[in-house]
Amino acid sequence: MKKTKKNGGIQLSLFDDWREITDNELICELTNKPTVSEEWTGEYRLERLFNSLTPHRRRIAMAAVELYKRRNTARDKRKTIHNSRDVFDIMQPLLCDLDNEEFWLMPLNQAGRVIDTVRTTMGGICNTPVDIRLIMRKLVEVAASTFIVIHNHPSGNIQPSTDDRRITEAIRRAAEIFRIHLHDHVIIGHNSYYSFSDEGIL
Repeated sequence: MKKTKKNGGIQLSLFDDWREITDNELICELTNKPTVSEEWTGEYRLERLFNSLTPHRRRIAMAAVELYKRRNTARDKRKTIHNSRDVFDIMQPLLCDLDNEEFWLMPLNQAGRVIDTVRTTMGGICNTPVDIRLIMRKLVEVAASTFIVIHNHPSGNIQPSTDDRRITEAIRRAAEIFRIHLHDHVIIGHNSYYSFSDEGIL
């Protein structure tokens, strides 16, 4: 790929492969800045990057990221879940950069293949409401044999709260009535996760 410098930035043609340039070069191109400060070295949160953009660029960037997440989610619906890491790989891009909690449902068929990924509720910084009736209705509608529930902790602390444990048990008991097995409850942090199944709670 040919790259040329223009006004301290990177001039790219429409068909250049963005994957061939570094994170810092991508940030420079997006923010229209000639250099990137040391604060961008290593891990960074998307909202920090978006806050440095003009309002117009921010809207375009956020729309592009949302479209990318939706396309990946549609692709991941074909996946078979073998372990909690598979769940994390699917859900982390959707949840890692949120400032609020969300609760998601992942119904699986008898072979463990993902039927759908559904956001059931959106909440605040520290919690999100969970309507067990909505979860059960969706599981019955898609004829799920088993399922996984997922939510995020914006703080990055992946340890389950007392409420997390309580709602997990309530969901498990409700699903038993329909003979649908709760396979796991995964809590997503920024770059890590907690699995109720791995910890022997389910």
